[in-house]
Amino acid sequence: MIGDKCQIWVIAYDSPSNKRRRKLAKLLEGHGLRVQWSVFECELREDQLQRLRLRLSRMIVSEQDSVRFWPVPLRSGSQSLHLGRTMPSPEWEDRVI
Repeated sequence: MIGDKCQIWVIAYDSPSNKRRRKLAKLLEGHGLRVQWSVFECELREDQLQRLRLRLSRMIVSEQDSVRFWPVPLRSGSQSLHLGRTMPSPEWEDRVI
């Protein structure tokens, strides 16, 4: 079935709000692998992508926040390059007082 086909997406976010950044990260951690502080690689079916987009759009303040999605062509995954650590530290370093 075509609807069951997964696509890899690179999803990045930015927000001036520590609280929203934490919420965005927590939601995305449930859908993919964190590869940078605000960048995730997610393997999603079309229905999962649409639900995730809807949830993210409800969480952000569109005048202040940004969430971007880039599809990764299936054959390019084997051609990706990586330098440095394989995964960043899972600890968030923002301190909110």
